[in-house]
Amino acid sequence: MKEEEDEFLNRLYGVDHAESVRPSDAEPPKPPASCEECGSPDVRRVNKLPSYVLFLLIVFGLGIALDQALAAFLIALAGSIFFLIAPSWRCGSCGNRW
Repeated sequence: MKEEEDEFLNRLYGVDHAESVRPSDAEPPKPPASCEECGSPDVRRVNKLPSYVLFLLIVFGLGIALDQALAAFLIALAGSIFFLIAPSWRCGSCGNRW
């Protein structure tokens, strides 16, 4: 009965092939073919790691210097969420980020 319910819900939401699709670790994610705004094919991945590491160093450095480790941890947690949802792609022509 569970499988029939899953199949029904998958068809209802238009993902009836979801069970057969597997993410591939062998291939990195492919950039979009073109910019959403201007249509330019010059699409680049945004490298967020250096900014994230710098953010963590500053937050924890200030937290330790001011003896506010809990506040630093909470700020770092909030910042981590921001970096996770920040845009991953940037257009080289118009600068649009998505």
